[in-house]
Amino acid sequence: MKIDRKLFWACMLLALLIVIYQPTMAIGARLTPKKLIEYGWGAPTPNFIRQHLKEMEQRPFDGVILKLNAGKEVFKKTAYPDAAFKQDRRDLAAIKSARLTDNFVVMWSGMDDDWDWFNDTDWAAAQKNIQNFGKTAKVGRLRGIAFDSEPYTKNSPWQYQDRPTQHRDKTFAAYQRQVRKRGAQFMTTLQTAQPGTQVLTLALMSWLKDLWAKPLTPAQVQEQLAAHKYGLWPAFINGMLDVAKSNSVLIDGNEWAYYFYRVNFFDESRDLVFNKARLLVDPKNDRKYAKQVKLGQAVYLDLTLHHFPTGNKDFRYGKAMPYFLSPEDRLRFLENNVYHALRTTDRYAWFYSEGTDWWQNKIPNGAEAAVRRGKTKQLSRKPLGFDIYPEVEKALQQCYAVSNIC
Repeated sequence: MKIDRKLFWACMLLALLIVIYQPTMAIGARLTPKKLIEYGWGAPTPNFIRQHLKEMEQRPFDGVILKLNAGKEVFKKTAYPDAAFKQDRRDLAAIKSARLTDNFVVMWSGMDDDWDWFNDTDWAAAQKNIQNFGKTAKVGRLRGIAFDSEPYTKNSPWQYQDRPTQHRDKTFAAYQRQVRKRGAQFMTTLQTAQPGTQVLTLALMSWLKDLWAKPLTPAQVQEQLAAHKYGLWPAFINGMLDVAKSNSVLIDGNEWAYYFYRVNFFDESRDLVFNKARLLVDPKNDRKYAKQVKLGQAVYLDLTLHHFPTGNKDFRYGKAMPYFLSPEDRLRFLENNVYHALRTTDRYAWFYSEGTDWWQNKIPNGAEAAVRRGKTKQLSRKPLGFDIYPEVEKALQQCYAVSNIC
């Protein structure tokens, strides 16, 4: 049998190109640009960004989580008027930055008193808000929504025991079905308003990591969720996954990284999000979860530098581990956490602060330089160059001697 020599050499060349190109593709996948974005009590509004863009671009961030003048809470009995979003959209449309490229608009899961998952009128108001947030994100060329599921109102939308009295006869399973339906409607509305949306949650399934501290049967999981303050949150997430389109992304921001005192905690969070958290994912959504959920990481400046708002009584503002570090070691610890947050995230590390305001120049001495060092070293694939953990271990021992919350 004769062999077509031209065809033979064409096939050999193709094979050679595949061998050469595949490693290049793999390297490209590994080198997905990592981004550091800022969020905190000083979250800027669109008009502030428009007025102060040049100064904001000097900070070490690739984007911000901004708040709208129109409002933040989503589960309201009366929707924000359409007109409330007009100026925000005008300002966002006018902002053009080659530096702040990865921005999100924050949406709080705050809930009005007596707002009801089963009330279609209440949901219509929430859906109108979701639609307007999504449209605003699209107009402003934002990446999507930063959905903060932590309730800052009297009642939590995620706690079964907080539900309205008229539904005391409804089982937890009935609530799960209804909340899952609303989660699907939530995601559908966002995807319609902004195709290819990214939903950055401050925490996705990782919120409930205490549930898999020990093996549980499905019945025990249900029992635990029914009493948990975020017990309905997995149902909402599964609803989002039910309808998530292939170009949509859900990001688990892993807020627990606030408290990471050891480097292995950053690495282990991938197992937490993509393996252990599967306990709460409907098997029907398993493939979507694996493909469309991404890992984020958080850095909490106030805790890392022990730089808290004056007078705050939260237990974390007491003598936690960083209190026992020297000022110089706190800055090294901050640099360390920025470095490892960026190293282990799929794309976004977000930087949270309360007592610091990056946009009003209220920044602890040395903090910005430490952030820049950690970011620059990681993005240039250079080693951190020091080991802060011997000092951290000593500080932990000092902390445990006076407190069990370290």
